[in-house]
Amino acid sequence: MAQPDTGQVVCLLGVDGNSLGHRAFHAARAEAAPGEAFVTGAVVSMLASVWPLGPYAGIVVGFDHEHNRRKDDHPDYKAHREPPHPDLPGHLQRLREHLAACGWLVAEHDGAEADDVLAAVADGCVARGWRCDVLSSDRDLTALVGPDVRLLRPRARFADLLVEDESAVRKSYGIEPWQYPDLAALRGDPSDGLSGARGIGEKTAARLLRDHGTVTELYAALNRLPPRVEAALREGRQRVERNLEVMAPIPHLPVDVEAAFHAGVDIERVQAVLEPLGLGAAARRLSRALSAPPLPPREHWPPEAPSEPFDTYTPSAPAQPTPPPAPVTGEQVALF
Repeated sequence: MAQPDTGQVVCLLGVDGNSLGHRAFHAARAEAAPGEAFVTGAVVSMLASVWPLGPYAGIVVGFDHEHNRRKDDHPDYKAHREPPHPDLPGHLQRLREHLAACGWLVAEHDGAEADDVLAAVADGCVARGWRCDVLSSDRDLTALVGPDVRLLRPRARFADLLVEDESAVRKSYGIEPWQYPDLAALRGDPSDGLSGARGIGEKTAARLLRDHGTVTELYAALNRLPPRVEAALREGRQRVERNLEVMAPIPHLPVDVEAAFHAGVDIERVQAVLEPLGLGAAARRLSRALSAPPLPPREHWPPEAPSEPFDTYTPSAPAQPTPPPAPVTGEQVALF
């Protein structure tokens, strides 16, 4: 069973099971026979791909619960999304079962999403002086990044992995990681059906937060802002405050990171689970990743777009209403 050497800093891998499961299903289902455990094989291969960034003392995989507290409180949340492919829920359930059988901690909580579970994992690691890498396509998890927490975010291709530490977040967004929920609240999140303050885009939101710190402090300074910005923020205040509420992780979720650490990664157990499923190749790939030396330290990955000067927050033209998001197909809706 793989455990860290004495004196080695413990690092856990927190995995967004829904995010990776969606990616695996839509990427591989056209080539897989019905009923095959291809989603599990693809997810295990994804874990092998990121393992050199560790090594990791254990794995926690978070999943969305079927009951969503945010949808109860805010019916608009994700309401624009088309229903998932009818085969997807069954594959995600089998993925849960297979990963748990491999000995990894699979966690979900009534009313919560995988994001909430991963926030609890990161908090649990930091409280113990451990490190944590979070593997997810969801940009909202940028808020978890800190001195001991990184976000591993696959982009269009899984191999095109963005490794976000504090420096990378500052370079990409022009703010501190803990300010990301405030930036998203101001900007809105079309992927979740949440509009923000009209006329306040990402760069303007970043500039405002650099000057004022938080949304609360920004609204306390409204009368000192340029008139058009003030008007946009006043008009959008209800939406911005709703966004902050929706985007905040559900607090105090119990996730036993100690159990994940003590379970470690037992490659013989993984092989015993995956081989009968016809996933021997994925098991062997993970085995090779576990035995390979970790990658040497490397410089930060580049941001998703070339760095540009952040704009001032004085609009050059009257703010225009934000157009509604383009329709998103059911197969791609929850991948990123």
